[in-house]
Amino acid sequence: MFGYYTVIILLSWAALLTMGILVYENNRILPADKRTLYITYLLVFLASAAEWVGLRINGLPFVPTWILRAVKFLDYTLTPMCGAIFVFHMHLNNLVQKILYSVILLNNCLQMVTIPTDLMLVIDKDHRYQHGPLFHVYILLCLFVILTLIIEFIIFGNTFRKKNRKSLYAIMLIVVSGLVIQETFSDIRIAYLGMAIGCALMFIHYSEFTQLKTDDILTEQKIRLMLSQIKPHFLYNSLGSIEALCDLDPKSAKQATRLFARYLRGNMDAITADTLIPFEQELQNTKLYLELEKIRFEDALEVNFKIDAVDFMIPPLTLEPIVENAVKHGIRKKSDGRGRVMIKTSEYVDKYCVSVIDDGVGFDSREKKDDGRSHVGVTNVRTRLRQICNASLEIVSIPGAGTIATIEIPKEKAKD
Repeated sequence: MFGYYTVIILLSWAALLTMGILVYENNRILPADKRTLYITYLLVFLASAAEWVGLRINGLPFVPTWILRAVKFLDYTLTPMCGAIFVFHMHLNNLVQKILYSVILLNNCLQMVTIPTDLMLVIDKDHRYQHGPLFHVYILLCLFVILTLIIEFIIFGNTFRKKNRKSLYAIMLIVVSGLVIQETFSDIRIAYLGMAIGCALMFIHYSEFTQLKTDDILTEQKIRLMLSQIKPHFLYNSLGSIEALCDLDPKSAKQATRLFARYLRGNMDAITADTLIPFEQELQNTKLYLELEKIRFEDALEVNFKIDAVDFMIPPLTLEPIVENAVKHGIRKKSDGRGRVMIKTSEYVDKYCVSVIDDGVGFDSREKKDDGRSHVGVTNVRTRLRQICNASLEIVSIPGAGTIATIEIPKEKAKD
């Protein structure tokens, strides 16, 4: 048995050493996190070494009693601490974690008080370990650590996306299973093998999902940057329309200014939002923009609505840039500058669709447009739709006939 157990321990140590090297070589890990990982691997190594040495010297008559007690003291103090260090990795700082640390401190004090006595550990005349009357208290403390470990793993898992929790719970199952099996069947010593595997998997989990979290932060920053481009874009064009009216029709310019002020008062939440808003709110924003354009171009612009679905969410400032494109680059480029825009919504089994249809000049959608203009509006809308709610924007256009731009939003993403 010792030969088999020694092989398990040596493999565990090799795994811990390998993890230490990987942590050292990984420059993406923060220095504070590196120190925590090093301490974890060292703690598991020392605890497993104490248990292994304790088994090797058990029953050897030439080993002094104080060494037997010292080795077992390390075993009984470090083993619960190994469970606590996994909780420490989660950085939850909650009440459960504070209680756990108190229990660890209580156990360490209990071991220090009882180590010179036979209360926790009895060494018989053959120099073999026997359990003392307080050993069951130690077992209860260990079970509490295991229970706390399970609770904290579950709480920690809730901070991840649902699809990313299973791997974390699998790590918990491996670590806890090793501890429970060893405490239940003392002759099956696999607790530290489970911990070593847990350390390796926690490192993989940390590396993978820390990178995912970094990617999410970068994506959010990118979305905010794109919104910062779109918002001035909308404001600039609205003010441009009012400026043009000041020379052409001062009365209409006054009306447009009041309309624009109403837009700013009632819709600043939509401008500053970087998450989903009700479609009706986005539609109202777009209607205000179209009213400004109709004041400027009067009967040259015809606007129709066919709204069959409104009970869904959409990223802010996604419909307005598409409608603006239809007006400015579709209808206004026609020889007579006259045309029609239709906004249409539909609900299907698995998605919502928002279409903007115009009878403007159209273009060849297979060719890349190179007209010297900045097309950040539609490009940013497409990117934000994909990143925020996994939606898509498809544009179909025929030169001389017009353009259809369709937003498709999956239903599971379009609900608040």
